[in-house]
Amino acid sequence: MNAPTPREATRRRLLDALRQDGPMARVELGQQLGMSPASVSDLTASLLDEGILVTEDGSEATGGLLRGRPKVRLYFSENLGSVIGVWTGYNRIELRLVDSAGRSRASRRIERPLRNLSADDLMDLLADLITTFARESGAPDVKAVGLACQGYVDTRDGVVAWSPVLGTRDLPLAEGLRGRLGKPVLLDNDASAMAFALAQRDPTLRAGRTACLMVGDGVGLGFLINGELYRGARSGGSEFGHVRLRRSGPQCRCGGRGCIEAFLADYALHRDAQLIDHRPAPNALIPGEEAMATIVRQARAGDPALLNLFREAGEVLGDAVGILIQTLEPDHVVICGPATRAMDLLRPSFEAALETQTIQELRMLAAIHVVESSIDLLTEGVIIQALRELDGELARLKAA
Repeated sequence: MNAPTPREATRRRLLDALRQDGPMARVELGQQLGMSPASVSDLTASLLDEGILVTEDGSEATGGLLRGRPKVRLYFSENLGSVIGVWTGYNRIELRLVDSAGRSRASRRIERPLRNLSADDLMDLLADLITTFARESGAPDVKAVGLACQGYVDTRDGVVAWSPVLGTRDLPLAEGLRGRLGKPVLLDNDASAMAFALAQRDPTLRAGRTACLMVGDGVGLGFLINGELYRGARSGGSEFGHVRLRRSGPQCRCGGRGCIEAFLADYALHRDAQLIDHRPAPNALIPGEEAMATIVRQARAGDPALLNLFREAGEVLGDAVGILIQTLEPDHVVICGPATRAMDLLRPSFEAALETQTIQELRMLAAIHVVESSIDLLTEGVIIQALRELDGELARLKAA
């Protein structure tokens, strides 16, 4: 593909600004991009003529920045195609369909065993589920698919090198699905996807370095620099949840012992709660939200053993965040994911551990955020990335 022309690059900057910050008036676009009113009017006029942008309220779209005229905000048309986001968890798959303006149109959760599937069977299953979901949702012209997966993901080559929820290593998932679906497939780690989605929602997190610690089914880390995801040597993210805290600690899904995840993840807390009060084992390795809500409710009611369980988990969370602060020196640390359901139980020991185990001069540099987050954020992150790829195509000028 040829390098973009200067005009195409400027169109891309404008589309990026709208995708990141939502509908804006021409004057706001000019201020943000450092462009003259005439240049903004020229660019937006062509994008409106091509049907890429529309006025948010359906009002008259042409014209410049006349004194006294109400600001008409511009945004993407919803008729440029759609994108499907997919998240693969432990024996479950989440699918979400959005239009080109980023509006959610349909979603679906599917419970299905995944770990024992071969590579081909897994890709056949995912392709079939995505195709069926698109058809039944009445999806207008699916342009791309974004897939978030637990584990170590090579985003450059679209390979899941290892995942605790899949039974196949070095899985060429992006290429396999691309061949089956005939559409571009973007692949990312689920914690990175959630971090990226959170940064799109909160401009504060797009300034400087942001470490997002996602705690739930497992423990993952997404790290952003000025709003863009940091990638490692294989263009992957971090497996921070599998950093070992104690050599003789509890068993982790990765095969090791004493990992951060083995103390903090839902399966770890439920496992220990079973030992405390002989509660029934979950039907699957990962307990559901109802099972975890029961443990939290009983701890809040004053069960001393369960309160101690959360106290110890809070200490580990404090140790983990302290490691992040002292190794990455972030401006922001975000704690997100389903585990925030019990943050009131974790917070006292979390804050005590953070204060005693972290160099105070570094601790004071990092703002700590606790963000209650839904499962939608896992698909939202890859959906936004897929939409940005679509925007790159929209920025290219049509041949005369």
